[in-house]
Amino acid sequence: MKIINDGSIPRPEHPRPQFERENNWINLNGEWEFAFDDANKGLKERWYEKSQKEKFDKKIIVPFCFQSKLSGIGDLGFHDFMWYRKEFELPPSFKNKRILLHFGAVDYSCTVYLNEQYVGSHEGGYVGFTFDITDFIKDNNVLVVRVEDPSTDLEIPRGKQYWLEEPSGIFYPRVSGIWQTAWIEAVSLRNHLKWVKITPDIDKSEIIVECDVHGKGTPDLTLSATILAKDKPVSQETLRLDFLGNLLAKRDRKILKIKGARWQPENPSPFKFKMSIPTEKLRLWEVNDPFLYDLIFKFVDSKTGELIDMVKTYFGMRKISISETSPHPNTNKRVLLNNKPIYQKLFLVQGYWPDGLYTAPSDEAIKRDIQYVKEFGFNGLRTHQKVFDPRFLYWCDKMGVLVWGEIGNAFQFSPKAQLRLLNHFVEVIERDYNHPSIIAWTILNEGWGVPGAHRDDKKKDYTRGLYYFMKSIDPTRLIIDDDGWFHAKSDLCTLHMYEQYEAIPESYDSDKIYQIPSPYPIYLSSCTHDDNPVIFSEIGGFGFELSGEKKKEDWGYQMVQTSDELFEKIIDLLKLFDARKDWIHGFCYTELYDQFQEINGLLTIDRIPKFEPARLKAELDKLFY
Repeated sequence: MKIINDGSIPRPEHPRPQFERENNWINLNGEWEFAFDDANKGLKERWYEKSQKEKFDKKIIVPFCFQSKLSGIGDLGFHDFMWYRKEFELPPSFKNKRILLHFGAVDYSCTVYLNEQYVGSHEGGYVGFTFDITDFIKDNNVLVVRVEDPSTDLEIPRGKQYWLEEPSGIFYPRVSGIWQTAWIEAVSLRNHLKWVKITPDIDKSEIIVECDVHGKGTPDLTLSATILAKDKPVSQETLRLDFLGNLLAKRDRKILKIKGARWQPENPSPFKFKMSIPTEKLRLWEVNDPFLYDLIFKFVDSKTGELIDMVKTYFGMRKISISETSPHPNTNKRVLLNNKPIYQKLFLVQGYWPDGLYTAPSDEAIKRDIQYVKEFGFNGLRTHQKVFDPRFLYWCDKMGVLVWGEIGNAFQFSPKAQLRLLNHFVEVIERDYNHPSIIAWTILNEGWGVPGAHRDDKKKDYTRGLYYFMKSIDPTRLIIDDDGWFHAKSDLCTLHMYEQYEAIPESYDSDKIYQIPSPYPIYLSSCTHDDNPVIFSEIGGFGFELSGEKKKEDWGYQMVQTSDELFEKIIDLLKLFDARKDWIHGFCYTELYDQFQEINGLLTIDRIPKFEPARLKAELDKLFY
């Protein structure tokens, strides 16, 4: 029984397209009871108890933050503590099941209560979390969520969420509370798949699958994994899972052993195994042919034939790497997609909508943003200072758009800020690891969180350590340590430039990298370029108000007066980079759409083109490689 949309529920689509169980989930979006707790007295007064229902004096539409118009509240003021309340019933089909409660994202930290009982808590505003609520569930349920989002705390990874009351410059409204879908899912009491990681190897025509399964294994428990291409089976593996939770059980010969110290016992869960794709059926994920394989997992009791759990996901056979040597004398290395050079034509995207802020009004609105990237002739985007909705990444996967993943930065250097960034970014990478569109991770931006790194060896060591730490979490992608300047160790040399383009050298010389105009050192002392690919990861920023009614607060890095002038400025700039494509291997244009007072977009914030996208695509198709 799938109860997801009666015509009134916003964002009714499945929120997790890379880990989908069909027909057994309930979408909790829609109207909730809500209250601000500016005096922070809700805990003392136990607002999570049923008797405190009258404290919830407002209504809010989830999954939109209270600052947004679509929430029904639209309050941009400082409210650091807030409470949500939702009553719900479970359908009969959920009886005798394990019940999981999911939140896509809650900014910044929250505590969850069900039927007056504490269920769990989570810190971090960008990625989701799950609680097993089986032991708390009743026929009629009251779900209460307390959220804390410190408006002025500069030690949290806040990105572009401004710590002053009014948005200004490059900073925008804050986002507090639930801002992605909340839902309930029913799974077997016996076993269910908790997570899966898929690592493609195009050179060997195989994937490595890592799984974690809830529950203990038995001799009759089997896992079948089937790869499909256009609904036709390509490859299948069946494993006996008797070893789960049993250290002495004999492992299936197909299970790959996890290497470790000799005195450590093998961990029976999680586990991993390989699946091969016949070479004649191997199809790569490319920008112009973003082919995706489906992968279906089924847990079956081989004795009774009972289907215990089934999860559907997908993956792309894609490899991102850097050439080992420079292709020509007196030039540098290149970025390779599937072992072939790829010139990256990226847009900066910051992920705000005028009425929903962090949350898109619909899945169709997300899809339309990705379509515009292709219609303008670009092949990728840099998601800037925000972790994007899985549905956004899903459409990038489907439509062949390259993505640089990024997290919002903190703005102070302290142990607390460092730990928060590390912990939250690991969650991001784990959540989004399977997306073929993501080819790079950007950790810091323009020294945010490490101010004055060129004068402080601690910050240099921290920045270098971030690179190696993130590389250990995900060695399959490119890592950018600090985008724009203050590089310590990075797979790419990335620079930001909004003027003085004439100072960019016409030909490659590694020494000239250090002479390109920059507000701060591009590389920190004793840190070297190593002939890495060069990408100008912020350029352009030409400001233009399409309506002609420019407001006092509107701005751009360089202002233009007409649509045609905007178009010509962009073409002239991109031709400058085309002339240097032997050593500059990509750019990121600021930006795809306007963001409030920042009118640098090729679209308005309402996604209206400032000139016909096909005009720019026609010119871009003549340039680069």
